Amino acid sequence: MYKFFIYSMLVVLYLGLAKTLSPSELGITYLQNEKGFSKLTDKPKVTFILIDTHVTGFLIKTFYQKYRVISDYEEVEDLIVRSSKEFTQKNLDNIGLSIYRRNDGEESFVPMPPGTLYLNDPEFGDWKKNADGVTEWRFNKSYQNFPKYLGWGDFRPDEQFYNDAQLKLRLGESFYGNHSEFGPEGTLTKKAFPHFFSEERRKKIELKTLLIDYFKENF
Repeated sequence: MYKFFIYSMLVVLYLGLAKTLSPSELGITYLQNEKGFSKLTDKPKVTFILIDTHVTGFLIKTFYQKYRVISDYEEVEDLIVRSSKEFTQKNLDNIGLSIYRRNDGEESFVPMPPGTLYLNDPEFGDWKKNADGVTEWRFNKSYQNFPKYLGWGDFRPDEQFYNDAQLKLRLGESFYGNHSEFGPEGTLTKKAFPHFFSEERRKKIELKTLLIDYFKENF
């Protein structure tokens, strides 16, 4: 009987932890899969860059994703959505990539380096040779801050990058750059969005620690 009582108390405790660690998501949009992106914005040209993921809850887990949404004329917004477990896990290898793009009604869900949407579009920039004679993409003055928003740093795509990205798009395959600059292993992504890679947030909390902290706070 005593063991049954202890077991019941543990179940109640677990549920309490689940409720405590999985707060209400009132007002946060739910994104079940990539088809839901089209409902999040009405902009004719827009890109969604996945910059972070987060899980709350102990037994009942809630999944969140954070996107950088960039549209015309430097309209930039960091958007947090609640997402399905399947969609979150599917895109863990796509941190730092644009996983949704819309270009005048045409949609693409193939994970690509951020900024691919704008390459070879004269409205946004032009191809110019650098000091080494390599033809690189340069944004027009009106969009001079785009490299910062896109997480490029000093990186500038060259024509080979553009051609390889277009090939991957046609094949429906993810592209992480010619030298894997983007994605969870990419040097540019790690530098641009360091929060996802911080040691503190990636530490696993043991059950024993959770129980001890819970008893200290509540009894």
